[in-house]
Amino acid sequence: MVNPPISNTAVSGMPRAQAGVAAAVASTSRQVGGSLGVALTGSAVASALHGPLRTGFVPASHVAWLIIAGCGVLVTVTGLATSGRWARATAARTAHLLISDEPKVPVATGSGVVSGSHDH
Repeated sequence: MVNPPISNTAVSGMPRAQAGVAAAVASTSRQVGGSLGVALTGSAVASALHGPLRTGFVPASHVAWLIIAGCGVLVTVTGLATSGRWARATAARTAHLLISDEPKVPVATGSGVVSGSHDH
């Protein structure tokens, strides 16, 4: 249910040359997240099943549902925080750098590093 919007968000605004990389990173992140989620909730249920209280499977699964709900809240808050005006402005600045035909190379200055152009 959320895979198409995640892929669309990862690829939208990217130049065509980087769109495949963005889609691959999004796909890999989903797979790693799914694997870690199964491992975490499975461990929580197993520890409740075989722990000192030795509850049944249904009461033990309540811990897993709390973990899943907490992760859902975390994803929602992160999504809201990263889709505001500041995030859109940052994405626009980054897209401008990625789309530019002129390569950008960091140039060291006395006060720090500033983006500049590099002539071959």
